[in-house]
Amino acid sequence: MSNRLTSLKERATRALLTRLREVSPRMRNIELVTSIVAAGLVVAVLVALGLVHSTYSNANTINQQYESCQKAAQDLQDTSDYLTSEARLFVATHERMHMDNYLDEIETNDRRGNALRVLNSYANSGKAAESLKKARTRSNELALTEMRAIRLVTLSLDMTDLPPSVTGTHLSDDELALSAADKLALANDLVYNNDYMLKKFAIRDQVQACSSILVDNLQNQLEDNNAVLNYYIMLLQFFVVALLVVTLLKSLLTRFLLLWPIAMHETSIRNGDPLIPGGAQELRTLTDAYNEMYERNSNTTESLRYEAHNDALTGLLNRGAYDELLFLHRRSSALILVDIDYFKQFNDEFGHEMGDAVLVEVAATLYASFRSNDYVCRIGGDEFAVIMTNASPSLRDVIAHKIDKVAAFLHDTSNGLPSVGISVGIAFGDEHSTQDGLFNEADRALYDTKRRGRNGYTFAHELPNELSAE
Repeated sequence: MSNRLTSLKERATRALLTRLREVSPRMRNIELVTSIVAAGLVVAVLVALGLVHSTYSNANTINQQYESCQKAAQDLQDTSDYLTSEARLFVATHERMHMDNYLDEIETNDRRGNALRVLNSYANSGKAAESLKKARTRSNELALTEMRAIRLVTLSLDMTDLPPSVTGTHLSDDELALSAADKLALANDLVYNNDYMLKKFAIRDQVQACSSILVDNLQNQLEDNNAVLNYYIMLLQFFVVALLVVTLLKSLLTRFLLLWPIAMHETSIRNGDPLIPGGAQELRTLTDAYNEMYERNSNTTESLRYEAHNDALTGLLNRGAYDELLFLHRRSSALILVDIDYFKQFNDEFGHEMGDAVLVEVAATLYASFRSNDYVCRIGGDEFAVIMTNASPSLRDVIAHKIDKVAAFLHDTSNGLPSVGISVGIAFGDEHSTQDGLFNEADRALYDTKRRGRNGYTFAHELPNELSAE
């Protein structure tokens, strides 16, 4: 008898510990709010990171544009000087190599055109565009003057096998009528006179003016971009700190309101002592319920020992106790019959030891799921009954919820046991109920559950008339 009582107490203890570990509604609300805030902060951090990355990339783009603009301005000036040098050398030395170098730069390399296109891509309007346009005009005029000088030299020297760009250069009739010596003199004057030099200086000034405006604009963009970048970095730092604070707060709330009180309750339950209220309000309510049950159990322990109405394996009330209790409460209770689905397979497939473990698990789950003033009994091999006192059909949803929780718990295999299904039939007693009549109603409801495929429940008062009359 003592061993049976100890076994029942151990199973009740495990069931209560399981309840203590369940997250209560208020704690779920705290968990939900902190999780939503934390998730929002994570999204904010990711957005801020994206903005920082985008702004940093924009800064790199501006720096590249800055370098490209400066390089284009320098290339334009260097190319202009190179073309002037080659044109003057050809006029002075008459060496065809310099003419070829000049034409190769104009027609093939075209560094001048590339530089002008780069600058033009940044100088879309305003003073920069106006300066660049003037520089381009002066550069074209200078190139035309240089080509005229080259053409005059080739004519004075009677050079042949010339490219179309040279032979196609236009000269006036007066220029064509000049003697060879005069043509050389005119060519020399074209690339050395004041007008030529003024055009070169004008090109240099206009290019510098254009590049200066572009560089200033890019520097201003870079400064603005850096200001935005600093702001986004500060925003990112704020979100990271806020996320850390929320995470820490969540951890502290969970520890102080749930984990520590549960640890203390667990020790008290294992020692068989009443619980000390503490932690979240839901835990305090559960503590009160446990202490009430603790007091009731203490008062009824001796009577249970004398009555000897306990099942040897599960520690639940046995068939004898069930018969007496059902007779006493037949008119004001709900009778719940529970069969384990395909129980024979557990014995055949896993052995009788596993079958016994399944019976114990079902018994402990039923015992932990109903009120302390309800009676949970084992009335057969794999058959159980629960007598819910002071229960009427108005508790239909409450009973259904309890059965759903029992079924869900038994389907869970994390405790090392196989998944267990149960079939349930429920009947409510009234002033006209007899013991056999109430049992037969619950049994017909149980039969209907099995007929419909098992693993469920049926209320007798919800059965069709023809089935309930069978």
